[in-house]
Amino acid sequence: MNKFEILGRVNWIEIKYSEKGSCFTKILLAKKLPKKDEYESFPITFFNTRNGETAERLAETVKEGDYIRVTGKLGINRYIPKGQTRVKEDVELIGWGFQKVKWDSEQNKYVDVVEE
Repeated sequence: MNKFEILGRVNWIEIKYSEKGSCFTKILLAKKLPKKDEYESFPITFFNTRNGETAERLAETVKEGDYIRVTGKLGINRYIPKGQTRVKEDVELIGWGFQKVKWDSEQNKYVDVVEE
């Protein structure tokens, strides 16, 4: 199964539209390393799909500094850089769902934020 789930803080968010009008939103999600005061960051891309407008909902409801849980899949982006003949491949994280979360000190864990 090709699936990931990650919880972190949104460091950067950008919404864009392709030439054909398709919406996609890119975020940089920071995850604190265990027992260290260091973070690693993960670039994640969300697209609108036939099943929903995930990219637009994300851009409308999430802001920098929010904690979110992201589910998605790993993808491989294949392309030929200008002036080269070899195909280049990059692994990318593609988000298909998200949920805002907050720290609950009584339960000592992150819980979903229910928005009305």
